[in-house]
Amino acid sequence: LYEQNQELINKIEKEFKVEKELMLALMGIETNFGNYVGKMDILSSLATLSFDKRRSEFFTNELITLLKLIETKKVDHKSLYGSWAGAFGFFQFMPSTIRNYALDYNNDKRIDLKDNEDAYPSAANYLKRVGWSNKITWGRKVFIGNYNGKTDEKKYNLLSYWASKGILKANKDKLPNVKVKARLIIPDGYKKYGYLAYKNFDSLLNWNRSNYFAIAVGTLAL
Repeated sequence: LYEQNQELINKIEKEFKVEKELMLALMGIETNFGNYVGKMDILSSLATLSFDKRRSEFFTNELITLLKLIETKKVDHKSLYGSWAGAFGFFQFMPSTIRNYALDYNNDKRIDLKDNEDAYPSAANYLKRVGWSNKITWGRKVFIGNYNGKTDEKKYNLLSYWASKGILKANKDKLPNVKVKARLIIPDGYKKYGYLAYKNFDSLLNWNRSNYFAIAVGTLAL
């Protein structure tokens, strides 16, 4: 996929300062690199979910947002087939995400997130605007050994702090002596290993509020 779209992807990486490896990983996790974008009628899906009392307000707002995007001709209603939850395109944008972050990058008067020329820039724009920085990575897998401290997933500490607690690199070397803050995440079932998540990790969580999702994307991007 990268070989077929090198010029575009390299251009987006340089313009938005979001690593191409990350973009490819996101597309890989979301839609198997564009091979499966969903077959559900998104309008029908959102209308049905709006009737479900559990998250009625959320999906009603998404439905109204999508109808406004259609009305203003920013998207083509004939192309709106995607996930059962109303997500659309190579990177699975919800209607509110399309409204807030998607770009008509190729200037053809439509936002088509099943076209790389709009999909990649839109995804890069999303990450950049929610705080992604290409100056640091998302985090790292670490060896936690017998660490038995409380895992506080909201508290950031310098790497030197975690080193003082006996946390090591995954290969059991010492953590780098740099002034970077991270928080420790120990997924369920992990005993000797965990992850030190940097601020960029929160950008991935903004995309999908799942530690497993963010770790999977970050790992695939390495």
